[in-house]
Amino acid sequence: MKQMFVSALVVAAAGVAGVYFMPGGAPDEGPAAGPVDGPADSGGVTPAAAPETLLSYTDERGTCSGEEQVSEDERVTYVQACDGVAGWRWYAEASEHGQTSRFSDRNDPEVQGQYGGYLGNFGQFHTVIEWRVLDGAPYATIHRYVSATFETGDAVRQETLIVTALRPGGSPTSCHVGLVDATAVSGANEIAREMADRLAADHDCASGTVWVVDAASPSVDAALASGSTRPAN
Repeated sequence: MKQMFVSALVVAAAGVAGVYFMPGGAPDEGPAAGPVDGPADSGGVTPAAAPETLLSYTDERGTCSGEEQVSEDERVTYVQACDGVAGWRWYAEASEHGQTSRFSDRNDPEVQGQYGGYLGNFGQFHTVIEWRVLDGAPYATIHRYVSATFETGDAVRQETLIVTALRPGGSPTSCHVGLVDATAVSGANEIAREMADRLAADHDCASGTVWVVDAASPSVDAALASGSTRPAN
């Protein structure tokens, strides 16, 4: 399976390429791997129903197709589509500055995706996608975006968990709900699951904003209380 190759030297300099490690987890377990504790006490998923976690892959472990496209001004873009869960697909485009992606339950690859580089530069999505599923129906995903920051002059690895709401048959069919700065907060995997379970169902895709959990607002409750948001990509 061909992987996204753009910005490889810069990303590798920050340790982005290579083995994938999560805070507190083992290699290659996924963007939010670990035991599923069940839904949040309040919000979009009721306590009576326990969400299920399913994984899909965008590398050789998954079912994907891709092609390299070269524009008239010789800009190279790698376009990829991968099977997900319950008929959903993941679409992505990679260029020199990073990667956009989106999810769809129908064949509409011409729709523009959302850029994953909220934090850092020259990044790409990881090869494991976590799907939050209730009664067989996916309602949200969690996908790790790995990039580099240059605040100290040298490239430093930056990891962000992006929570996306799924809107079957909608327009759009997916949108970013929020992000968790996994480099700055502990328990990022569990926080991302809580964000998905509490906020995805009622998130307004037309709001143009996403919730942000970071060092200043290190939990979903803190983000909600402080109004920690930023423009959606």
